[in-house]
Amino acid sequence: MSKSFNRALRIRLSLAALAVSALAAPMASADTLRVCSDPDNLPFSKSEGPEKGLYIELAEKVGQRLGSPVEYVWWLSFNQRRALRNTMEGCDAYFALPADAEYRVKGLDKSNAFMSLSYALLAPKGQQFTGLADLKGKRVGVLFGSPPQILLASSGEGYQWTTFRSQDQVFAAMEKGEIDLALLWGPSAGFENKSQYQSRWQVLPISGDSLGGQVAIAVSKAKPELKDQINKALESLKPEINQLSQKYGFPTQAPLLLNSANKHISKTPVLAQKSSGFIKVGAKAEQREWLVADATAAFDTAEVRSNFNNKCSHCHSPNGASPQQERDLRKLVVRYGDNWKKVTYDTITKGRIEYGMPVWGGILPENEIQDIIRFLDEQVVKK
Repeated sequence: MSKSFNRALRIRLSLAALAVSALAAPMASADTLRVCSDPDNLPFSKSEGPEKGLYIELAEKVGQRLGSPVEYVWWLSFNQRRALRNTMEGCDAYFALPADAEYRVKGLDKSNAFMSLSYALLAPKGQQFTGLADLKGKRVGVLFGSPPQILLASSGEGYQWTTFRSQDQVFAAMEKGEIDLALLWGPSAGFENKSQYQSRWQVLPISGDSLGGQVAIAVSKAKPELKDQINKALESLKPEINQLSQKYGFPTQAPLLLNSANKHISKTPVLAQKSSGFIKVGAKAEQREWLVADATAAFDTAEVRSNFNNKCSHCHSPNGASPQQERDLRKLVVRYGDNWKKVTYDTITKGRIEYGMPVWGGILPENEIQDIIRFLDEQVVKK
């Protein structure tokens, strides 16, 4: 598993439930396996309804192997943006965390890896793919700030992508023929393709930098015997885990390697979160000073405006005129004075991950970054 996968918290998943779950109820008896989980995060977990999710069904099977009834502590984790809490008071296990040893959480240990998860290529059935070059000339849908967007942005000319805010929007665009392919988180895309679209498209797992890794079960370090018991249960449950993957539409074929040919991208990750997996939102930018763009250089305002709106308008609104004050780029001078260009350059190249701003240094060409700043200077910023 790549370091980016391990530390990518990615945009939207925090497992704060691991600590605060102690507030929900008193500890159960020693014979009960208490599992912390999200009540509304299919295809992984669901507290109500006929489909419980792969992690919940697996937890039940582990409990059966251990001879222990399973109880759940339900805590929403989708909109949290902070790091994992330090302990698991109130829970015996959490399904699941990145399995790599470099992904460490104080007070927690992890079982052996029990499955691999990755992004996937959503495509019409019958189409064949051998590598990244097969995506050239195709209209590809990606989620904003996701590793697939970074991959395409860093892969040179010939790649076209459209960003979306949600997976549902991507599927709607596929159905309308507005895009040809999509690169989405595999388990979620596979589940929606199967449950909502009757497996209309093929969902092919992909591999490459930050595109996938293995997962394991988190357990308290205070219960080493429980980890050993869970490991034995997982080993015996391999056939059942494969059946659950198929039941929920997870792509299980051999992954297709999609690596960018761009060797200038830093491999040092920055983090964001996602409810169904771990994602990298950028690479660490080099330390650079703002270089004032040559005002006499060729500058196509319409082209740069289009580029800005394609890459930046999801957060900053078209032409940078966001109704949210903190994202309104018209007010850069008000906030930063004469230093606004350097602040903007640093923010683009280094990111502000805690506020949802991906790192674009090493991804966008230098001249493109400077063109965007020149566009802001001439067309957007109110002086």
